[in-house]
Amino acid sequence: MIGRWIFIRDNRLTRMASLVLLLAAIAALVIMLPLRLVLGWADPAGRTLKAQAVEGIAWDGMVGELQLGQLPLGLMEVDLMPLPLLIGRAQFALERPDYPGARPFSARVRGSGGSMSVMDASGEVPLGGIMAPLPVRTLTMNGFSAQIEGGACISASGTLGLVVPAMGAMMNAETVLAGEARCEDGALVVPMTGPSGAERVDFRIAPDGQWTAAMSLVGLPPEMAAPLIDMGFQQRRNGVGLTASGTL
Repeated sequence: MIGRWIFIRDNRLTRMASLVLLLAAIAALVIMLPLRLVLGWADPAGRTLKAQAVEGIAWDGMVGELQLGQLPLGLMEVDLMPLPLLIGRAQFALERPDYPGARPFSARVRGSGGSMSVMDASGEVPLGGIMAPLPVRTLTMNGFSAQIEGGACISASGTLGLVVPAMGAMMNAETVLAGEARCEDGALVVPMTGPSGAERVDFRIAPDGQWTAAMSLVGLPPEMAAPLIDMGFQQRRNGVGLTASGTL
């Protein structure tokens, strides 16, 4: 009986058994890795993803009041993507959960230090008063991707748009102004136009983080321009305009 017990004990302590136990322990830790820890490791300075009320594990988490830079995304499902980890990159998949009144949004995000990449972002993001005094409600994205290194735009593609509420006879219904994103001298530039071509917003984020958005409405007769001027627009050549700016 004693010899049998020694045999069993020694068998449990073989190198293979120890290795299996070690791998099982590591796998359990990885599988249950909290999302909060992973977000902190991936972006210690909190420049790319800022989050509150983080719940769940790295592979299946939920974040409340999520921000992408200064852009408020609200409630999001956030999952660490396993394949980019093979080349040492922490990349997250974002998706707004389906609930009544939710606006669709999904994207992939990677960032650390002074670099940030947004890939295949599509959907809508309510802006609140972020771009005041511009009268815009929502930012729209369609296949939008951008790579930022040290503040400078390295590459950009896809569409960005702004939803503008009705503003008198010139824009008597909610209007979407949209355009293709591109990089220009290190800045992210998006020239947006409306359905008639008379509505325009020139959006630009400079390498130092300063952004400007200049809205113009051209070809307005005086009776249409007057109400807009009362709203804060300024008289300009061939129309009216309004500019907003800020810092990311």
